[in-house]
Amino acid sequence: MAKYECDCCGACCKGHLIVEADELDLLREPRLIESDPYWAMKSHSQAFAELQGDVGKALIIACGAERPCKFLGADDRCTIYPTRPNDCVAMQAGDEQCQMAREAAGLPPLLPIGE
Repeated sequence: MAKYECDCCGACCKGHLIVEADELDLLREPRLIESDPYWAMKSHSQAFAELQGDVGKALIIACGAERPCKFLGADDRCTIYPTRPNDCVAMQAGDEQCQMAREAAGLPPLLPIGE
């Protein structure tokens, strides 16, 4: 299997992919509530209870090119990397989501290490 190394282009965070967070993500990183206008109007405890009680509800961290992740720094690096949502943890350099986000951002495909 080919190995890839992230080049920190930030395409995965720039809104080309839909990135969701659940109540466990909110527990780990309370600032996630700031990223979704619907949830930002609620208290942390209200949001947590609603997310925990309703299957299928989620915080939307990034969605569409007009709504990039609020936690993407000017240097295209994640400002909450250690506590980022599980959706973000699951994205791997060079995987299908990575390559789709790069294409949508007008970037060339990420090549395997050594090519």
